[in-house]
Amino acid sequence: MRRKNGFSIKNAKKKSRNLIVQVAGISIVLLSLICVGCGKREDSVPVSNDDQTAMPDEVKPGEAASNAQTRGISVVGNTNGGTLQTLNAVRTGAQAGMDRIVFEFSDTGLPEWEVKYVEPKRVTDCGSGEQIAVAGNAWLQITFRGASAHTDSGIATSGPNRRVSNQIALRELVRTCDFEGEVTWVAGIMRENEYIPSALTGPSRLVIDIAH
Repeated sequence: MRRKNGFSIKNAKKKSRNLIVQVAGISIVLLSLICVGCGKREDSVPVSNDDQTAMPDEVKPGEAASNAQTRGISVVGNTNGGTLQTLNAVRTGAQAGMDRIVFEFSDTGLPEWEVKYVEPKRVTDCGSGEQIAVAGNAWLQITFRGASAHTDSGIATSGPNRRVSNQIALRELVRTCDFEGEVTWVAGIMRENEYIPSALTGPSRLVIDIAH
C-alpha cells in the first residue's frame, strides 16, 4: 500500500512539473505573439508635391487688390486679355489670424473670378449635377471663367481635387468643376467668416484670406 501511495505521489509530482512546463511554454508563445512587431516603425505616408503650403510672403505689401473684408460677391473682369488660362497650383496654409488659399495661374493676369458663399445644395458637380459633400458649416465658392485645370490630354495641372485641411477656419477644399473654360473650387469653412480676396502678380495668383 505504501508503495502504491509512493508511486502515486511520484506520478502526481511528475504531472505537476509537466503542467508547469506546459503553462510556461504557452505563456512564452503568447508573449511572443503579443510582441510581434514591437519596435517596428510604421511607414509614414508620403506627402504629395502637389500639397504645397501657402507661405506668409504670398501676399506682399501693396499687392492686395482690396483691404476691405467682405461676405458678399467679389468679381473682377478678365485681366489676362480673355485667353484661356491654366491653373498651375493650389496651395493652402495657416497664417496669423487667418487661413489662406492661393490659386496660381500660368500667364499674366487672371481670368474672371467670383467668390461667394453658397448653400450646400448649390455645391454640385458641374458635369453631372450631383451634389458634392464638403466638410464644414459654410461653403465659400471660388469660380474662374476662362480657365482650365487640366492639360490637353486630361491630366490635372493643379493637383488633387479634394484636400482635407483641418485648419482653424478651413476644413476642406474641393474642386467641383473643370469644364468648358470654367474652374470652380469650394472651400468648406467652420462658419461664414469674413474673407479678403487679393489679385496678385509675379506670378499671377488669387489669394483668399479667411478670418479665424
